[in-house]
Amino acid sequence: MASKKYTEKEKKGYLDFNHARTLEQIELMKKIMEDGVCPFCPEYLLKYHPKPILKEGKWWYVSENMSPYEGTRVHLMFFYKKHTNLTSEIDPEAAKELFDLIGWAEKEYEMEGGSFFVRFGKSEYTGGSVDHYHVQMLVGDAKGTDVEHDKLKVKLGYKKLTK
Repeated sequence: MASKKYTEKEKKGYLDFNHARTLEQIELMKKIMEDGVCPFCPEYLLKYHPKPILKEGKWWYVSENMSPYEGTRVHLMFFYKKHTNLTSEIDPEAAKELFDLIGWAEKEYEMEGGSFFVRFGKSEYTGGSVDHYHVQMLVGDAKGTDVEHDKLKVKLGYKKLTK
């Protein structure tokens, strides 16, 4: 895959500062905007993502999230290696590999339960900060009967306004 410098107009479509959750994310996103690249594409992932790659397949990289959601015990990211943001552009073989990697993570982290979700498409619909196809996997704590537990909060888009 050839490296590409994105135009100012294109760069705004790949990063959405409105959805950054930490000052660390914002500072890194400023640098990425200056460089004009997609931070989740293979040739740039290790430059901008400070966590090591835990497992790699033909189609995906797996790493910890650099800014895990508050209250998670495990927060993993599965980055699709080809630059796209639409499910319709994912190779069917990549879907099988993704589920194999999710199964690996369940065993590796001894997960008894959790959630995973995909952000795809434009960030103004998804609440994501980077428009590149990726999957997130979260594990919090088990809800106990003797202790009050808050729910993990994840932005997965925006509500439809009703009149």
